[in-house]
Amino acid sequence: MDEYRNPLLIVILLLSMVIGSSHLTRGHEWGDDFASYIMQANSILNGDMQNFVEHNSITIYQSSSQIGPVAYPWGYPLILTPAYAVKGISPLALKLPGLFFFAGFLICFYVMMRTRLTRTESLLLVSLFAFNPMLVDFLDQILSDIPFLFFSTLALLLMINEKKRSALDYALLGGVLAFAFFIRTTGILLLATFLIVELFKIWDHRTNRQWIMNILRNIFIVCITFGILWVVYSLIFPGGSESYLDQLKGFNIQTVLGFINEYFQLFSAFFGQSIIWKNLYYLLFLFFLIGIWLRRKDDFVFIIFFSLWMLMLVIWPIWQGPRFIFPLFPVFIYFTFQGMKSAINKLPETYHQFGERVFYGFWLLIAGIFLFNSSVNAYVNLRNSRSINGPFDPYSIQVYDYIKEKTPSDSIVVFFKPRAMRLMTDHDTIMSTECEHMSLGDYIVLSRKVGENQQITPEEIDSCNLLLDEVLRNRRFIIYEILK
Repeated sequence: MDEYRNPLLIVILLLSMVIGSSHLTRGHEWGDDFASYIMQANSILNGDMQNFVEHNSITIYQSSSQIGPVAYPWGYPLILTPAYAVKGISPLALKLPGLFFFAGFLICFYVMMRTRLTRTESLLLVSLFAFNPMLVDFLDQILSDIPFLFFSTLALLLMINEKKRSALDYALLGGVLAFAFFIRTTGILLLATFLIVELFKIWDHRTNRQWIMNILRNIFIVCITFGILWVVYSLIFPGGSESYLDQLKGFNIQTVLGFINEYFQLFSAFFGQSIIWKNLYYLLFLFFLIGIWLRRKDDFVFIIFFSLWMLMLVIWPIWQGPRFIFPLFPVFIYFTFQGMKSAINKLPETYHQFGERVFYGFWLLIAGIFLFNSSVNAYVNLRNSRSINGPFDPYSIQVYDYIKEKTPSDSIVVFFKPRAMRLMTDHDTIMSTECEHMSLGDYIVLSRKVGENQQITPEEIDSCNLLLDEVLRNRRFIIYEILK
């Protein structure tokens, strides 16, 4: 273990944590997935998880369109529960678990790479993630993606462990796979990856009965551990995440074809948004393909996981965005590294040293740019006193206070981010983009800034011919009571 106590690794981790913590704001973006996670954490703390499911079902099924599952997997809310118990609805406190899991991911990734790359290359690879502006900036989100990145990387690390493993090691793998599944439903693809790889091993050793029996034993241990934990999980926590499957009704082949190209382009986001970074990505993608081909036998686990995950993304009828390919970035960069190293090895021997210098210099430059950009963003955030934004700004708080204090507790609110409204007011809330749907509510809260984003705009609300009484207006919102 001494080789993993590398001083440079410790410096990278500490610097990444300092920069990451300096990115945290006292607010949040206007996506309300975070609100559902926090409400689920609150329900765990209060022991009324079924009550959350019942009320959130109103939001999910009575809104104009399904904005998410009735309940996300309970693993991430469980992670948030200690922070919520101490600080309540505190964005800063609730973002800290993600910061710690990010450090855990970096450690797992380094350990994984040390079995495949040199120490210098492993440190360089970890630096690309430790200082990556997109990942570091994402630490400001109260979402499950970073914890899942840790568990998916840990699961892959345990799968590729080439040392002789005991039954306890396989039980540990089964436990990690289960926890990944409890955080994100798509974590089941990690279990599928393990099973596919083991079945290929059975085929390769089909004439060796002892090999086959050992592999079947290992599969049994992993699956029984996973199954026991799943049963315990199911007995403790109510359902709701199965409503994800309702979204598959929107599947069509044209969407799949479009997503193949869009997700291909999306990998360039790891480097940046400018056209220069995108063109660089196209070049690196060639090395990625070379790396996959050359390492197809030694890194079969990575290839299967990458393929299954991409298949899931392109057939899912709803665009997921960059955060859903976070688990694939380590695999992509690793194979790109391997492809570039193989190209250098093909050079005439007299150019090997020069090629290696270019290789290390190139990735060191990228890591340096990442570090500089992330540091600048961190400085700006601290200079702005960790600005309060989105659903936590003063104008939003004024709206919540009115709903809580001036409206009946059983009234239904219509709002473009219904889960955020319910989190902050404890009022049942729906989202409506249709005039006839508005009558399900008792109060309408319209944003004056977001246009037609999951709402009817303030400029068009009169066309709905509803009897409305304006009860509050500020720079960001208008509240109407629906007169019935």
